Amino acid sequence: MNRRFLTFLSLSLLVPLILAAGCYDPGGLVPEEPHPSVEREWAPAEVEAAVIMEEVSIHSPAPRDNGIPPEECDYIRFLRFRPRDGSGDIADADAVLVLTPGFYCGANAFEYMGRQLVYMALLREAQVEVWAVERRPNRMEDHTGLNAAETAADTGLAVDYYYYGAELGGRTYEGSLKDEDAPYLSEFGLKLAIEDVYTVITTMVPDAETRRRKVFVGGHSLGGPLTAIFASWDFDGDPNTLDDAGFRNCAGLVGLDGAISLTMGMFETAAEALPEEPPPDTSDDGMAAYYEELVEGLREGSMPRLFPISILEPEALIVLELLGMEANWAPEEESTLLEEVPELESIDMMLKLLHSRSLDHFLIHSPDITDFRYTNEAQLGVILDDNSMPVKIVQASMGFLRDGPVVIKDFPLPSDLAGIPLLSDLVGSFISIDGLFIANDAGPSYFQLGQGPLYGWANFDQIGDSADPEFKDTEGNTVLTTMVEEVSDIQDVAGVLYKGPSNFLEWYFSMRLMVDFMAAIFPFAPEYGLNLMHMDRIDEIPQVEFMAGSNMDSSLTGPTGAERHVLEGYNHIDVLTAAADRPSHRENGVLAPLIDFLLDNSD
Repeated sequence: MNRRFLTFLSLSLLVPLILAAGCYDPGGLVPEEPHPSVEREWAPAEVEAAVIMEEVSIHSPAPRDNGIPPEECDYIRFLRFRPRDGSGDIADADAVLVLTPGFYCGANAFEYMGRQLVYMALLREAQVEVWAVERRPNRMEDHTGLNAAETAADTGLAVDYYYYGAELGGRTYEGSLKDEDAPYLSEFGLKLAIEDVYTVITTMVPDAETRRRKVFVGGHSLGGPLTAIFASWDFDGDPNTLDDAGFRNCAGLVGLDGAISLTMGMFETAAEALPEEPPPDTSDDGMAAYYEELVEGLREGSMPRLFPISILEPEALIVLELLGMEANWAPEEESTLLEEVPELESIDMMLKLLHSRSLDHFLIHSPDITDFRYTNEAQLGVILDDNSMPVKIVQASMGFLRDGPVVIKDFPLPSDLAGIPLLSDLVGSFISIDGLFIANDAGPSYFQLGQGPLYGWANFDQIGDSADPEFKDTEGNTVLTTMVEEVSDIQDVAGVLYKGPSNFLEWYFSMRLMVDFMAAIFPFAPEYGLNLMHMDRIDEIPQVEFMAGSNMDSSLTGPTGAERHVLEGYNHIDVLTAAADRPSHRENGVLAPLIDFLLDNSD
């Protein structure tokens, strides 16, 4: 090896190191001391003693027109939240709320809300049940390692199972499913999702008159328009026989940061998600031909059957679930989980996108997230909290970092764009472009990384109070967040990620659902079994919507006939997770009005 090559090689290795070292400048704004926590009006143990969550399954063979799905997919499963001391007889319930999760979410999205809603109704001497219906693709997930970890309170079992080939219960993880592994997903569309909700309702509540008196249907996010579709659906395909229509099989409709309507904004969002451009001919015939082309592409495999978001690969989503476990079990211990999982591309990309200070930091990415010291709570917070997470549909308002300096986060978009109205309106509905911060002390120098302060987490109820609502830096010059903008307990959000037999994040989201969603509003839809026939009738039944005030997008919410509550300071996930047990700090804006709606409109 000659001297010139050695010199070139040395420079090639040194230049990135010098650039990275030059970009690293620890320090910044140090958050003030957290306020004292607020006393709960009831403890989690009281809710656990009063409310049971159980998984119910109904046998209903999945479509087999394009391959044989796993046996687990032949069952509709839902989480049932009900009074623990009750008989379980539907006749004893004052109201039943049947909920559908949103985009990339499983039934566990409603884990906190379901328990609290049932408990708060009991405080009012009313019996309310919540049923969270799982979509069929969720049954394709291998939860062996996650369930073992939850049972043993040991995330190491899951890490070894999913990433290092360990055996659990005679089973080893075969890796995440790919498009070619699941041809049957081409048939897991809107018809199946809507009819599953109907099957749950009609099986559990066989008397139609009882359904009209006490069963309510709702959903979060995408579940809002899916609720409108359910109410508009004709389940026998004959619009002249109304007893089977969705709106005649429930007492009312509920939207949770998802409007109970279908708008052109929603159509455009669905169309943009598809890998092929819509045709220039948007007539009924042109769109019907386009729909046929898309469905055929799904069946042949020329179009992805799984919604293609690379950073949402199962191996990355599993990490988030394990972070939730550790945040619950050992909140103040230093997090080591990210050092224990292997450097897989999907995990690495997810962490880089979520923990980069700026574009140059993203490209060089040193120091990376494992160079910073976080408690288990803080590690979860920097990934999902609205002061760190840039993607609005994944944000919760849980508090703020403490015990170390932070700087403004200018990634994925510079915060300066917030001052440009056109650009702010264009991207601000989906990506946060201001109010984001990131830890900025991984050690005293680039060559001493991993030696910085241990960052902890100031929970939502430690961020200000009525006398002092702003959470500032120690100098008192910069407002980092406010009491109004923090509503969810990080411990509750952590539990939603994993507790019970289901989970929060959906590993396998079917592209067919989005294809059908795009097509359902066109007149040709019933020819393909998309029986959206009664949109003009759904305003005949009561409706209520709870919308997150921090990220409302009028193009997606649209005008509806619903009573609408806009929740100041709430983000997308907060509508499901805002703390209910500390009303002295702040009232939960969803649960009490929702119970009022259910009881006022049931008979």
